[in-house]
Amino acid sequence: MTSHSSPSRLASLALAALATACGAEPPPPAPRAAAARPAIDDPSRFGGTIELRGALERAEQGSVLVMLRGVGQSAPLWAYFVDLRDPAAERNGLVRRDDGSRALQFTLDRTTTLIGAPLPHDVAFEIATVYDPDGDIDSKEGQLRASAPARRGDLAIRMELGTP
Repeated sequence: MTSHSSPSRLASLALAALATACGAEPPPPAPRAAAARPAIDDPSRFGGTIELRGALERAEQGSVLVMLRGVGQSAPLWAYFVDLRDPAAERNGLVRRDDGSRALQFTLDRTTTLIGAPLPHDVAFEIATVYDPDGDIDSKEGQLRASAPARRGDLAIRMELGTP
């Protein structure tokens, strides 16, 4: 998260962008005095590394959205967001290596998600990631996507995102 964005503001923006990206109407803005979202009791964790390839290795703008969703579904159950314009993106998992390559190391669980849906028990999961060059998930222009199967407790998910 950027130093000038609050977690609740980012969560609201992410929810609206995700709803629109999934073809749904964005939710109405929450009233200022709204109660905190209910706690997610699910202790599941998902994590791994997204290798950034091609021009994405050097991208200094745009955003990367990491989503947990049911296989074949477009709506995320949990989501994790990194703004590449943030000068401190490393605290959100962006790793710059000595050889010039970059990766996003992520852990998605009840404490890191911007979206707090309960996880169904009878669904196969996948981690999907989207890079959007202008940071607006709704624009869809120039987006790069990747996905990989995911199981509860799997902290070694690996995928590549970028251009060859």
